[in-house]
Amino acid sequence: MLVCATEDCYQRIGGGGSRGIAVLNRAVLLSPRGTTPEIAAHELTHVELAARLGRAGEVPQWFDEGVAVLVSEDPRYLRPAGTADRCLTETTGPLPETLQEWLTAADADPGVYAAAACRVHRWVEANGGHDAVRDLTGRLAAGERFGDIVPG
Repeated sequence: MLVCATEDCYQRIGGGGSRGIAVLNRAVLLSPRGTTPEIAAHELTHVELAARLGRAGEVPQWFDEGVAVLVSEDPRYLRPAGTADRCLTETTGPLPETLQEWLTAADADPGVYAAAACRVHRWVEANGGHDAVRDLTGRLAAGERFGDIVPG
């Protein structure tokens, strides 16, 4: 984990305007604005998910981001744990599948994080709670396809 004390540091390592970046299953880079428990947990979740999936497993970017929001308990995008419906926004349409689609969508509307978090939260609740994500990663790492396990 590399935590930059200045924005100049973060820009030099390629951070752009984000608060933090996960680098595959290897590292987390945080800007001075990203030194919060929520941002650190969010980025560490991306790293852990990538490590658990290995080369065989793959998830759409909306699922990756939704899991990261759920784990980080980020109040910008979810109601508090224990709330009957934690969703701040509804998700009826398709969400960004690729990293590039995600970056474009999130730049245009940060609310896409809340939409992804809602979709993942509801899937987790309908599939046994937090164990559902662990089970999913195991199945994906074993070669199953995401679309065969999680409906679109």
